[in-house]
Parts: sequence; structure tokens; C-alpha cells
Amino acid sequence: MNRRVGFTTPLDDGQTPLDPEEADGLIPAWIATRGDLNVAEQANIESSYRWAAAARRRGMEVASEDFLRGLHGAMLGDVWRWAGRYRTTERNIGVAPHQISMQLRMLFDDVIAWQTYRTYSVEEQGYRLHHRLTAIHPFPNGNGRSARLMSDHFLTQRRAEPFTWGAGLPREESRQRYLSAVRAADGHDYAQLAAFVRA
Repeated sequence: MNRRVGFTTPLDDGQTPLDPEEADGLIPAWIATRGDLNVAEQANIESSYRWAAAARRRGMEVASEDFLRGLHGAMLGDVWRWAGRYRTTERNIGVAPHQISMQLRMLFDDVIAWQTYRTYSVEEQGYRLHHRLTAIHPFPNGNGRSARLMSDHFLTQRRAEPFTWGAGLPREESRQRYLSAVRAADGHDYAQLAAFVRA
């Protein structure tokens, strides 16, 4: 499975200290910089693949709230106390906190309909699932990474190849193309996202 799911902070920013608000909810006492945080989060994300594989073996549906919360908890639970819990504060992106559960239920109902009525190919379902998750923005942090992993596990559960997420591009170009593709999808133009997920 492709494991390039995070776009990390540039290396020259790795020694930037975390501010108190960023550090709220942090578990490991040794983390003091963004570089430290990147290392801790990446190790935790790697371990989440085992959780996801076990959940799929048990028959858990990937396109579900249980899988989403469990995956986010497995991805970041050794680093953040709030891992796997929906945010309770407003952000400059995403729906209002009180709408998160309802919007997720609607999304996962839509996924069922996409499959029942064969509205989209499995691949298109995967990137549309990703886009809707990022638009809802259910967690305090880690939304892009968890949405990319959800999409990959969704495809794997349906015996399709996980996305490459721009792995063939230079890192900064990959990040810029990803953000541009998500913004275009916000306007219902999925062409850039469709191209990026296989770049």
C-alpha cells in the first residue's frame, strides 16, 4: 500500500517551536518542535496500517464513522489526546462542529448510494470520499492525512489499487497540486483531483 499520505512541514521549519495552543493535548513530553512532532506522528501513522488491516479482516466497512474515528485514533492516538474525537471548535475550514456527525452520516449514505446505483467508478468514489471528508474537516488536526488513508483503505477493501497521491512529483509541487485540486473540487471540478491521485 502507498504510504505517502502526509505532506510534512519543510525540513528547514523542523526546529520551529510549537506554540502553547498547538501543544494542547500533546501526549509525549519530549516533543518541542515541529520536527519532533513530524517524527512522532509519522511513526504513529505507520502503525495505523495494522489497525486498519485488522478492522477490514473483521469485516468493518471502511466508509463508516466507526472506521473513520478508529483510523484517526490509530493514526494519532499516541501523540494527541483528542485523536479519534470530533472537533468542538470552529475552524476556518469545515462545517460547524454540531453538524459534523450529520454531515458524515449523509456522506456515508451517499457512498452506499454510489455503489448501489453505480453512480461513479470505484476510483471516483475514492476521491469523492476523500474530498467530502476534507470539506467536513471532522477533527482538530490530521484531516487531510486521515482522508487520504480512508480513501486508500476504501479502494483496498474493494480490491482496487490505492492512490499514489502525487508520489511521482517533487514534494513541494505535490503539495501545491494537491491543494489546488481540492480547491477545484470545492467548485465541483474533480478533473485535477482525478489526475493528482494517480500522479
